[in-house]
Amino acid sequence: MLPMFAFLLVFTYLPAGVSLVLGFFHYHLLGVNTTFGGLSDFKEAVSYSVFWIALKNTLLYALYMIPTTIILAVAIAVLIDQKSRFYGMIRTFVLLPYITPVIATSIGWLWMFNPQYGVLNAVLHALHLPTSQWLLSPSMAMPSVALYTLWHGLGFNVVIVLSALSNIPRQVLEAAAIDGASAWTRFRKIMLPLLSPTLFFLVIVTTIATLQAFSQVYALSGGQGGPEYATTTLLLLIYQTAFQYFHFSYAASMAILLVLLILGLTLVQNWISKRWVFYQ
Repeated sequence: MLPMFAFLLVFTYLPAGVSLVLGFFHYHLLGVNTTFGGLSDFKEAVSYSVFWIALKNTLLYALYMIPTTIILAVAIAVLIDQKSRFYGMIRTFVLLPYITPVIATSIGWLWMFNPQYGVLNAVLHALHLPTSQWLLSPSMAMPSVALYTLWHGLGFNVVIVLSALSNIPRQVLEAAAIDGASAWTRFRKIMLPLLSPTLFFLVIVTTIATLQAFSQVYALSGGQGGPEYATTTLLLLIYQTAFQYFHFSYAASMAILLVLLILGLTLVQNWISKRWVFYQ
């Protein structure tokens, strides 16, 4: 375990510790003096208007992603949970987008989102539906990023739900069917309670992933978070502050606030889970 521990120490724990310390100091990469600032960087962060825009965008993005991902993952998993000879092939195709590089596939989606010659507008035009500006529209930019993320990451969630479905005792479902329970009743009264621990895990993982969204936002917005800050998430703002403007202590304070946000939401979800998660 020593190599893995060394990797975590160098690339995870040490940078996290440095960021925690930097958040309480005034440090600029191009400056010469480093002084203790206390909570001044945190006060400056919460008084920065773009920080609140980024926070709103991040929470809105999470609101798009979390329920949609869970609902679609369960629906697709239940539909393809048939042990036919095509089961393995279908599962592979569902997982395939997840194992593709984000930056590479984002380039393809940039072409698809293009308002002039993109395939998405071509399909909408063929169906006689209104076309969209997609990433160029302040109102559609964040939903467009969410659409790409849903395509890219949904396969992971589907495979996890499929694994959970395979552990549900078939005799229980068969007994309910013999007793006259409809397919919807079996799903709601038996499958969902037995899937609840897996769904809780996916809710936590999806929440953390959406609050830390960066690669797809950076690629689809060209690293700018536009238009009009429409796709500026907290992690993108932290990156811009640190590596474009070189205000590392200011960025570190925002990173600490993001960690506290994730921790708070995780604790709330853990408390709520006691009311709906069923453990055998």
